Amino acid sequence: MDTLISITAQYYENYNTSGEGAPHWKPKGGQIFTLRADSDLFFYVEDRCVEAIKILLAKESNSYCRYEYIEHEVIFSEPVELKGFEDVFNNLPLIKHIEEEHATEQI
Repeated sequence: MDTLISITAQYYENYNTSGEGAPHWKPKGGQIFTLRADSDLFFYVEDRCVEAIKILLAKESNSYCRYEYIEHEVIFSEPVELKGFEDVFNNLPLIKHIEEEHATEQI
């Protein structure tokens, strides 16, 4: 079955792009990639799938940035966007309590 695969990779930047000396890679956060594939492949030959993903990530990389495979997830339905986070977050009484508590600790 054609299924969405979500791939989590570590994103690195090269801080030595002068061409002199060895590259100096620093982790800068994560990057999510997606692809579509037959889900049976990921259930029966997962190791080969991961190997193929690592090759694809290497092709996305260059001398300025690179991606290192962390994990993948087989997603059988499309992601659902949750809306209204900021409104809910800003109205949480616990957050206000923590901010007040933190302010009194600094005094």
